[in-house]
Amino acid sequence: MLEKLEREVRNPKLRALVLERVEEFKLNNKADEDVWFRELALCVLTANSSFVSAYRVLGYVMEEFDRGTLNFERVLKDHGYRLYDVKAKYLKGIVKYRGRLKRWIKPIADANQKRAREVLADEIYGIGMKEASHFLRNVGYFDLAIVDKHVSRFVTASGLVPPFKSLTKRKYLEIEAKLTELARRYGMAVGILDLFIWHVETGTVLK
Repeated sequence: MLEKLEREVRNPKLRALVLERVEEFKLNNKADEDVWFRELALCVLTANSSFVSAYRVLGYVMEEFDRGTLNFERVLKDHGYRLYDVKAKYLKGIVKYRGRLKRWIKPIADANQKRAREVLADEIYGIGMKEASHFLRNVGYFDLAIVDKHVSRFVTASGLVPPFKSLTKRKYLEIEAKLTELARRYGMAVGILDLFIWHVETGTVLK
């Protein structure tokens, strides 16, 4: 797996695609509150769901936010979401951050990305370390690992960490440290390496 990753990292066409995605994230960092809130909603939707499914339904979810109807149960059920009622509860829980999310979290992230992740995971119902890391990466912070099922499979298959049964906070941080070390070998941040690993596992750089 590490050999395949090295080939991917050195592939000029793939590097160009990844860097294009990174530039989008950097632009998001400078964007307004609406963009930051949309990225947060996307990360809530991707928790225990595929990115493709989340991206497909995101527009409909944002329409519910815009109208103030918040009928997320219907939207998610219509799009085949499992546990749509639970996910709907998480979406309703982030309404209060609309219009102030960037103002609240950006100063914290600018000072300390890991602290920003802790704050998001502690404060927002339905957001864990993975979702918080995903959100922060998508708004331009690259020093955090996004340890989803694909990354978990990669690190065990490549021998970076032994197989594990559950992703505890301690295990998450252990994996993040290993991936950060690997990213340094390639001269990049761990949040950017994540896109190459995602490509190894899925064949896309959509995440």
